[in-house]
Amino acid sequence: MNRLKMLRKDKNLTQQELAKIINMSQTGYSQYERNERKIPITTIKKLANYFEVSVDYLSGLTDIKDKYKNSKIINNENNILRLKEIREDKDYLQKDIAKVLNMSRKAYSHYESYYSEIPLYKLKKLALFYNVSIDYLLYLTDERVPYTRKEEM
Repeated sequence: MNRLKMLRKDKNLTQQELAKIINMSQTGYSQYERNERKIPITTIKKLANYFEVSVDYLSGLTDIKDKYKNSKIINNENNILRLKEIREDKDYLQKDIAKVLNMSRKAYSHYESYYSEIPLYKLKKLALFYNVSIDYLLYLTDERVPYTRKEEM
C-alpha cells in the first residue's frame, strides 16, 4: 500500500510512531507498507479514520482522499458489514455472490454471519460489483454512490 507510506510521510510520522498509534508493532506495520501482509478490516478502518480518508482511497479504488462528506458517519465498532443487506436488496442469493468472489456459498456465508473476516480485496470486488463504496459496505457512510473510480478499475 504505497498510499499508506505517502500518508504517513505527509504527517511526518515514522513507521514506529504510526504503529504505536494503531496499536501494533513497527514490523507488522512495515509489512503493510511493503504489501507483504494483508491489512485486516479493523486496521484499515483505524488507518482511514486516523488519516481522515476513505477506505476506497486507501484501497486504490479512487484518487479522492476525502471521506464521504454528505453522510451520517455510522459508528461501527462491531465490524458489522452490509453484505447481507445489499445482497438481499439486489435480489441475489449467497451462491450468486460466492460465484462473483470465486468461492463456495458456505465460505461466503461465513462473511455474512461474521464468522470470518472478509479480506479487503474481496470487499473491493464486491464494491465494484454492487457499484458502491467499500466505506458503504463497512457502514462507515450511508452514501451508496462511490466516488469516481480510477480508470484501470
